[in-house]
Amino acid sequence: MQNTSSRVIGIILLLLAVNWPTVAQEQRPAVQQAPSFHFSGLNGESFDFPAQRADKPALLYFWATWCPYCKKATPRVVKLHEQFSEQINVLAVNVGINDSVAKAQQYLRDYDIHFPVAFDHESQISQAYHVFGTPVFVIVSQSGQILYRGHRYPDGIEQALTN
Repeated sequence: MQNTSSRVIGIILLLLAVNWPTVAQEQRPAVQQAPSFHFSGLNGESFDFPAQRADKPALLYFWATWCPYCKKATPRVVKLHEQFSEQINVLAVNVGINDSVAKAQQYLRDYDIHFPVAFDHESQISQAYHVFGTPVFVIVSQSGQILYRGHRYPDGIEQALTN
C-alpha cells in the first residue's frame, strides 16, 4: 500500500506541475503542512484530520450551496469519490458563509454526496486553509504536505489515480 500511495502522490505532483503554467490564479504552495482539525459531519459522524489522510492522500473540497462554480464542480468531486475512494479520501467543507445546515443537507441529497461533509459554522477550518472564495480544492499527502491548492478542480487527478 505504501508503494502504491507513493506512486500516486508522485504522479499527482507530475500532472499538476505540467498543468501549473496554465492556472493563473493558483499558487504553488511552498512545502506547507496541512492544518489539523476535528469536525462532526452533517450526517452525525465524527472525523479527525489528519486521521482521514493517514492511509492515503486526501482532497479537501471547500464549497457553498449558493456558489455556481461549486454546482459545476460538485459532480466531478462526487464521481472522483465514487471511482477512486480506494486511492484518495474526499472530504468536503461547507464554508458556512451565507449558508445554513438545512441548505447544505439538501445539497447533499441533490448531488447524492456520500463522503464526509463538515459545516464550518465559525469558519475555523476555512480560515486555517486561507479559503477566500469558493470552490477551493486542496490535495494533502499522507505526510500532511499540501500538494495542491487552488480554485480550479485539479485536472489530471483521475489519470494520476489510475496509474
